[in-house]
Amino acid sequence: MALVAWKRLVNESPTGRFAEGYVFPWPEAAIPPFGAMTCCISPGEKCEPDQHNQDEIAFIYRGHGEIIAGGEVWHVSQGDAVFIPRNVEHTFSNTDPDRDFAFFSVWWPRIEPRDTVDES
Repeated sequence: MALVAWKRLVNESPTGRFAEGYVFPWPEAAIPPFGAMTCCISPGEKCEPDQHNQDEIAFIYRGHGEIIAGGEVWHVSQGDAVFIPRNVEHTFSNTDPDRDFAFFSVWWPRIEPRDTVDES
């Protein structure tokens, strides 16, 4: 089988607070029922808080940091996998003053459903 598509992933120090790059959707390779991206956070920096109507798994592949999810702080490092349920606000931060913190994230469904959880 021949290689049919190729893409370079974000895997180096960002020039700002963080850099992210979408892996899927990737029309040249496939349009799966999930989305995926890589993210690399500079030392001492963090991503903006995020909340969406999709489940998510993050695979930490470099460094260590914290994930604040639903008001709880989780310390994570290279080799960890974290599940974040839909509609839970979460933030990734790099607690290392010297090294990047990088993870690969997968969420589903790929397109966020318009309906949200009824909070009444």
